[in-house]
Amino acid sequence: MQFEARFYETYNMCDVVSGFLKQPFDHLLWLEGFHCDEQWAGWLAPYEKRSVLHLFIGFVIQGVHSEQADDFDIEKQKSIYANFKDIPPAIADLQPHKLPIEHAFEHHGIDHQTFFEFLKDEGKKFESADADDIYEYMNEIWISAAYGELIEQTVDEVFHVLFQNRELMMMFNVFASRILELGDWDLAEDIDRSLLTSSGKLARVRPPSWARRAVFFRDRGRCVLCDTDLTGLLNIDNVENYDHIVPLSSWGLNDITNLQLLCVRCNQHEKRDGAPVTSGRYQSWYPMDDGDS
Repeated sequence: MQFEARFYETYNMCDVVSGFLKQPFDHLLWLEGFHCDEQWAGWLAPYEKRSVLHLFIGFVIQGVHSEQADDFDIEKQKSIYANFKDIPPAIADLQPHKLPIEHAFEHHGIDHQTFFEFLKDEGKKFESADADDIYEYMNEIWISAAYGELIEQTVDEVFHVLFQNRELMMMFNVFASRILELGDWDLAEDIDRSLLTSSGKLARVRPPSWARRAVFFRDRGRCVLCDTDLTGLLNIDNVENYDHIVPLSSWGLNDITNLQLLCVRCNQHEKRDGAPVTSGRYQSWYPMDDGDS
């Protein structure tokens, strides 16, 4: 199974997601939009392939796109357009009439309604456009099939990069667990109580095979804490344990982003106190010393 990555603003989006998770208290008001009105109740189903992190990435990306539209200086761009509209090569190069979201659509080859076309349908020209027109255009974009395609592609690319970072996965799941802990479970509707233990926290669910395979591959078949080989090629007695980075007892999720590979010993002893723990050690692609050919 493969997908074609085109990497348009992907790493910038990764930086934004990472920044929010590293300093969540600096962005509390903005982040509230991700979980307000008991949206967190939709995170409880175990091991959805569209993980809770996918949802968060999509929320962040739409926020970035919204800010880009808000920051578009329409008066400046109209001035540039007026100065160069009679010089087609200059207009083609500068593209002052295109909003940032249009460049994203074009990079991915996604058919969409342009801002020019939107204005024409409204009986206006770019020269008379204003911020209200941008606002109305973006409202049309949010609900379009084109934007759905763009957001899915971008979310998949960002997830592909970030999932490899276990420490960031721990930050995200700590963030999510705090939301669950502080949530009003009596107010939330449509909670499947069969997913919960008597204490009101999520019950353990065995990860499906696709989740186990993904985590095993990401962690290279080795315990992330002590580096014990768990492939069964070197020692058949070493058994892999799929550990919740943030324990379910600490409001952790049954989500692929909350899993890591541990040996039996580390799972039973290193995590005995129930605190979230992982490691930032990764196997390098190749040795850097000159001795290896």
